[in-house]
Amino acid sequence: MLEPRPSIQVLASLRLFEGIDPAELTPMAATMRLRRHRAGEVVAHQGDPGEAVFVITGGSVKMLLPSPDGDDAILATLRPQAFFGELALLDQGAQATTAVALEPTETLIVPRATFLDLLSSHACAREVVLAALAAEVRRLTARVEALHFLDVPGRVADVLLGLAQDHGRRLEASGDVPAGALRIDGRLTQGDLAGMVDSSRQSVNQALAELGGEGIIRFERDGIVILSAERLARRARP
Repeated sequence: MLEPRPSIQVLASLRLFEGIDPAELTPMAATMRLRRHRAGEVVAHQGDPGEAVFVITGGSVKMLLPSPDGDDAILATLRPQAFFGELALLDQGAQATTAVALEPTETLIVPRATFLDLLSSHACAREVVLAALAAEVRRLTARVEALHFLDVPGRVADVLLGLAQDHGRRLEASGDVPAGALRIDGRLTQGDLAGMVDSSRQSVNQALAELGGEGIIRFERDGIVILSAERLARRARP
C-alpha cells in the first residue's frame, strides 16, 4: 500500500515549515510521505542509516536506548510538532536511538536531500532545528543532574514535572480538581517511568504510591493528573 503524500495544509501547520511560501512547499511535499504506526510499533531503529527526518503529526513516540534484557533507557517522549533523526543527517552517522510509538501515531517522513535543502534555503527552518537541538542539550543536562543528585522519588517527580510542563493540559477547577492542576494524557507505564529515571519498576511504583498518597498526583484512565505542580517541584529538588 502506497503511503500518502502530505498536503500543503499539513506542512504549513508544522513549526519546521512555518514562514515558507506555499509555492515552495508544493515540490517539497512531493518528496515526503505520511506513515501511520500502531501502538508499540518501532518507528526507527538504533543503528539505522540517517536517511530521513521524522516529524510527528499525531500521537506520541518514546526515544530509547534498547537493552538486551528489556530494561530500556527512555531518553524522551515526543509529541506532535517534535521531530527526530536530524542528528544522523547532520553528522552523516546512524540513528542514535530507537523510536517506538506509544499510541497510534502518524509521522511525516522528510528525506535527507529535502531536509538539507530546507536548511540551506530557509533561515526560519534552521532556527527551529537549532532551537530544538539546544533544548535537547539542556534537557539531557538536567537529566544527568537529576540522576546524580536526586533519589528515586525525586527523579520520578522531576520526570513528571517535565512531562507536565512540556505536554500537560490545564484542567478546569472543580470539586476534586484544584486550580492549576495539569493532566498528562497518554499511556505512561511504570516500566516507561523506570526507564526514564534509571530505576526498577518496584522502586518507581513505591515513589508513585508515595506521591499519590500525599495528594500530589492522581492516576486516571490513560493519564496522570498533577494536582499540585508546586509541591511536585519541591519533591524534584535536591
